[in-house]
Amino acid sequence: MLPGAWNLPIIWHQVEQTSSTELERSSDVIKAAYETRRAAAYQLKEIQIETANLKIAALSFGKQGNPPVIALHGWLDNAASFVPIERYLPGINLSALDFPGHGKSQHRSGVNAYHFIDYAADVLLAADALGLTRFTLLGHSLGAGVAALIAAIVPDRIERLAMVEGLAPFTGEPDTMLPQFRRHIEETCKPASNGRVYRSIDAAARARQKAGDMSLDSAKLIVERNLEKTENGYQWRTDRRLRKPSPLYLSDAHVKQYLASIECNALLIRSDQGIIRNWSSLRGREPLVKNIQIIDIDGGHHCHMDDPKLVARHLLPFLIGT
Repeated sequence: MLPGAWNLPIIWHQVEQTSSTELERSSDVIKAAYETRRAAAYQLKEIQIETANLKIAALSFGKQGNPPVIALHGWLDNAASFVPIERYLPGINLSALDFPGHGKSQHRSGVNAYHFIDYAADVLLAADALGLTRFTLLGHSLGAGVAALIAAIVPDRIERLAMVEGLAPFTGEPDTMLPQFRRHIEETCKPASNGRVYRSIDAAARARQKAGDMSLDSAKLIVERNLEKTENGYQWRTDRRLRKPSPLYLSDAHVKQYLASIECNALLIRSDQGIIRNWSSLRGREPLVKNIQIIDIDGGHHCHMDDPKLVARHLLPFLIGT
């Protein structure tokens, strides 16, 4: 809690004028005010969801009673990727999950792999724990692919399907199965490494920015939730097994079959510098979804973070059904 003696209007003015780089060097007063202002602005609530499999961390926004929306993030991102856009999505009750192994969610046990199809059960178990029988899905990248799979599996539970820069996973054909599974086994059996240590959150954010298509501010939002403080600096809390090769991929026929089975209304937002319009392996599947609306915008793969107002302008009418 902020001490009452502080002049909050002055401090918050400083916060509004402080960049992410400057914030790293700011006083504890400014940092505390920044976190308090951010939490208040986004009506953010941290929750832990107990499921039959494991504990799922999530960020909850909005009010109970509003249309429920479950948001699913991309690979190596986390629930914080939906923080920038939430302020532009009034009138919904948004629960942004951390997938297992990401953010603050529990890791899978033993040598269990992180397979694309397993995320569907994680999401549905979380929805059950939240008491949601019918809801809308909002997904980005990997999360969009998982959302589409869920919409096909349980059509009676999904009100609408909104996807940003994602639709379906990478695929593999039978002749690639053995080499792919061999790579997975070889990497899984290697001794675990300690992982890289960063001297500051800002240093980790710069590394994340270089690895992905996003602004430094967006990268910082993600890495703050994916890091943990150690004696020597900051290390990733995300499960390092997420970077290991998948044991196998669904075939193109599998993906086409379930995309064609989606019954609810769907929205896909594609960026001109994003992956769907520029990666040949992901193009051409959109027409398989019967009731799909496609909107093309300017931007990169993390457009919902870097230009949230633009993306929300198209998302909100769809999410609330207007």
